[in-house]
Amino acid sequence: MTSPRYIKLILVLSIFALVPAPTRTGKLVWRLLNPFYARPTMANPAPSYATKIEKTQYNGWDVYRLTNGIISLYIAPELGGRAIQLELGDQGLFFVNENLAGKVLPESENNVKSGWANYGGDKVWPAPEGWTSDREWPSIPYYILDGSKFAFAVVKDTAAEVAVRVTSPPDPRTGVQFERTFHVVAGSTRVTVEQVMKNISQRQIRWGIWHVLQNNAADATDPTKPNPKLHMYIPINPHSMFPKGYYIAYGDALHPSYRVTDDGHMLRVHYLYRVGKVALDSSEGWYAVVNGQKNIGYVENFKYFPGVAYPDNASIESWNDGPGTISRGPYFQMLPDNLEKTPYFLEAEVISPFATLDPGDRYEFTVHWSPTSVTNPIVKAVWAGAVSQPLTASIEGSVARLKGVFGVFLPGELVANFYSVMGEVLSEQALQAVDPRQVVRLDKTVSLPPDTFRVSVFVRDAEGNNRGFLGNVVLK
Repeated sequence: MTSPRYIKLILVLSIFALVPAPTRTGKLVWRLLNPFYARPTMANPAPSYATKIEKTQYNGWDVYRLTNGIISLYIAPELGGRAIQLELGDQGLFFVNENLAGKVLPESENNVKSGWANYGGDKVWPAPEGWTSDREWPSIPYYILDGSKFAFAVVKDTAAEVAVRVTSPPDPRTGVQFERTFHVVAGSTRVTVEQVMKNISQRQIRWGIWHVLQNNAADATDPTKPNPKLHMYIPINPHSMFPKGYYIAYGDALHPSYRVTDDGHMLRVHYLYRVGKVALDSSEGWYAVVNGQKNIGYVENFKYFPGVAYPDNASIESWNDGPGTISRGPYFQMLPDNLEKTPYFLEAEVISPFATLDPGDRYEFTVHWSPTSVTNPIVKAVWAGAVSQPLTASIEGSVARLKGVFGVFLPGELVANFYSVMGEVLSEQALQAVDPRQVVRLDKTVSLPPDTFRVSVFVRDAEGNNRGFLGNVVLK
């Protein structure tokens, strides 16, 4: 006897045998109902890239390594709780002071008289910097918040995500205690850093969170020379309070490191071994740094808050470490032309708005780092990656040549969607496999469905999820 389930299957198959090829209208419904519709599969599925934590050594220091097989983040609790290095594959991004390798200096050797023990990596300080009142932080060297041993705790340890937390000692002078939690997730280069400032005093305090990241600015082949292809890209606020969209805080008024590009939309910082500092009220919530010798870099994302007060009136600042004279308010400081005392590094700095905290209050300001393989210049940063050359499409008959250069933040594949003028998806086509450890150079000729109006390109992960668009072109 034929079972009811078998009869139902025969009826469904018979119905689909009578249904003509679907029109574009209702195509999605047809796909969902049709048992023979096969969703496009990835040309080169990516592995899971599970996360893990391990205690290890880096340059002679005790560190914790958070990794997912694509990136490795090294946290050094004994060095002011900093991330001392971030690697994409086996390529490091941060400046690390080799002169201090393996050393953990006590306060007696890390103070105003002895000099600053700058280990490198990243760090968090209170802002603004200054020397004329108690509402200004007197800058480095500042042992408690920059050089002391931070408390350490593992917050999460799974194959999908690892996270660790470092906590500074309480600082009576500023009233601040910093707490930072670093997150690394499977299958992505994006690192999330939750930064918390707590008022541990018995008075009201007002500070911003000042995140400083030191980039390695030495030549990749000759470390006695500066890297001629290290650049930082900062979007200019179209409604900036500054006439040029930025101002030079330290160094020459016409410092050659700073150039406005992209029809006034971008400030390009070219590292030169010449002291200088630039500040912007950048509103887009990102900047990018690219080492053009190695074609690696990263994007740092943060949230911008319009209409509120910021230290230095700036959301992003950049410092060229190099010889020259700067003003420290009541006095001038000369930075020598000496690589041991003035090494090659470019600081990228993100500042939060001012936070007024009563005793016991907390304020959080989160940033994200996304390393990738990418080329100069960067013209745009999006959720899926960084754009060096925007997507273009040249049409010849019924085919289009798609071109663009990108850096992606996760392994997967590049996919093109073709749309009608009404926004209907006409077709979808996998273009090529992508990986954050390789620059994505798209140059592919594709067939255009009839009535194609525009095409967009996005990154799809191994599970089939759209992880963000890299470009869009309206065809003409």
